Amino acid sequence: MKLNYSLFYGVSELSQILNVDRDTIKKWAYLFANYLSDGANPTKGSMRQFSFDDVRVFTYINWYWEDEPDVESIKIGLNRLEHHDLPYGEVEASARPIFREVEESSIERGSAGLGGMFDSVDKFTLAGSYRFAGDLLVDSAIKNNEESELLYPIIFTYRHAIELYLKAIIGREEITHDLIELNKKFKEILKSNFNTTPPRWFDNVIIALNDFDPRGVVFRYGEQTYKDEMIVDLSYLRMMMEWISESFLLIKNYWMKNGQ
Repeated sequence: MKLNYSLFYGVSELSQILNVDRDTIKKWAYLFANYLSDGANPTKGSMRQFSFDDVRVFTYINWYWEDEPDVESIKIGLNRLEHHDLPYGEVEASARPIFREVEESSIERGSAGLGGMFDSVDKFTLAGSYRFAGDLLVDSAIKNNEESELLYPIIFTYRHAIELYLKAIIGREEITHDLIELNKKFKEILKSNFNTTPPRWFDNVIIALNDFDPRGVVFRYGEQTYKDEMIVDLSYLRMMMEWISESFLLIKNYWMKNGQ
C-alpha cells in the first residue's frame, strides 16, 4: 500500500486497513455520520475522504460490529470516547502515518513540526540540540545504570554536536567529518578575528573524539578501530560539552553583537 502522508484515506484504502468491504465502509459512514468528519459524507459528486480520527471511529465500530449489531450501544461507546482507548490502538497504528501534514495551526503535546516554516533551524541551533540530547542521554544512563547501553549513542551525539558547532562557525559548507581539520580552520578564524587560540582542554576533547572516531562512523555504526580497553567518565564528558557549548555561544553572541 502506498504511504499516506496527508491523513486522509479513500474508501478502498480504509477497507484494506479494516479488512471489510467497501459497501460496509459506506454503510458505517451513513449510520455514524455524527461521529465522522465532513469528508466522510461529502456532497454528491465528491469523493469520500476519511481523516485519521475517522479511522479511530471505524476501528471501534469494526470491533463491535456483528451480524445483528447493536448500533445504539456502539454510539454510546463513541459518545464516551472509548474509541480512543486500547485495544483499538493496534489497528489504528497501522493506519497512522509517521509524517503527517499539519491540519491545524497548533500542534498537540508530544508532537513536533517538520518541514516548511518549521525548518528554519541553523547549524548552530542544531548543534545545541544534539548537545542537549547528549545531556539527556547521560542523565538517563547514570540514573538507570545504563552507562554501557547508552555509551555509543552518547558519544556519537556529542561528537556530532561538536562537528556542527565547528561547521557553523566556519560558515561555508564543509563535507568532511574530520574534527581535526575542522578545528584547524576554526582556530584560524579565532586567530584572525580575536587574536586568540582555544584553551588546551578544548583541543583535548576534539583530539580525543577524533582519535577514536576519525571518520564519524565508529560510534554511529559500532565500527571499532581500537583494541585497548578504555573507561569513559560520562559526567566529565557532559561537563566538557557544556564548556564547549558555552564557548561557541560566546563567539556567536559576539559576532551577532558586532554584526559579523
